[in-house]
Amino acid sequence: MRIAFVGNFQYSCGSSNALLGYTRAGIAMGHDVRVSEFGYLDDTIRTTVPVASRNWEVDLLAIVYESYPFLSDHDIDQICKTIPRTRRILLDPDGKYLEPQFSGSDTNHPTPNSYKYWTNLYDSLSDVILQPFLGSSKNPKIHPFLYFGMDNQVANFSNTNKDFDLLYVGNNWYRWHDISWLVNAISPIRSKLKRIALTGGYWSGKPMKGFEEATRSDLQLLKRNKIEIYPSAQYGQVESTMSRGKLHPVLVRPILNKISFITPRMFETFVANTIPLIPYYFTHAKTLYGDDVSELTISNKATDDILRILSEYEKYRKLSINIREMLKKDHSYRVRLNQLIEYI
Repeated sequence: MRIAFVGNFQYSCGSSNALLGYTRAGIAMGHDVRVSEFGYLDDTIRTTVPVASRNWEVDLLAIVYESYPFLSDHDIDQICKTIPRTRRILLDPDGKYLEPQFSGSDTNHPTPNSYKYWTNLYDSLSDVILQPFLGSSKNPKIHPFLYFGMDNQVANFSNTNKDFDLLYVGNNWYRWHDISWLVNAISPIRSKLKRIALTGGYWSGKPMKGFEEATRSDLQLLKRNKIEIYPSAQYGQVESTMSRGKLHPVLVRPILNKISFITPRMFETFVANTIPLIPYYFTHAKTLYGDDVSELTISNKATDDILRILSEYEKYRKLSINIREMLKKDHSYRVRLNQLIEYI
């Protein structure tokens, strides 16, 4: 089959790593999977992933909307004229097709007209809306599809040097609350830990203009606790970068946690050679990983939990590997690609 993904694909975004997983799965399975010129592609994506022209005939067009409506009216008009509606699918990893939900200052609809705008947009493009959640939906147009998964072709990172005791790879998008909680938790035991680092955008104390709440941080707090900051991981090297840390938290954006959505980090962290730390608020973790994941949970007594896991590191490393092997069976990108094809 000929399958094209349309989205806002920048190398440092989670969906871009998923895109790489889908293209690799397509090669292994005999499908031609590309990223479409209809979307936004940065130079890194263009030189790494096969690109489909606007007039490439597809069997399936998967439109991924995250953050903002990147398609122009001209783009949408051309898509609707050249690609039959039955071949178009909408992927909604931010929950824009759901009614307004709130978790603190985070929400899936930041303006009064947002819900109407997004539902009208989605309805104009497809009759099938896929959202990454486990379970079922009362809306007949919404179908559960986890979208993110595990790349079968990533390397074995068992020999990766452990440069950090604690590492987080990811951009700061409503993540400061979690990071400040962890930093404060390790503060009493900072002398017992070696290097700690954040890798990604918006950790330096300079927020993104217009999105100050989503990208706020406190550089002085990080400096006081000797937290190192590095640029985003190179494209296709998210898991290998994560593997440089003994411990790596799985942090979930507040609104996505409230609606129990799945995110790419929930799989990538288990692919990496690290021990994932599951925050206490991630209540749908057991549904995804099984009951044993509770041993990796960081409670409100995070200081004690981090010391516990580091003191019996090999025990928890083996537990993480067992969960990884379980996930591989049901959540590889080959499995995802087969599931996606079933919707047309």
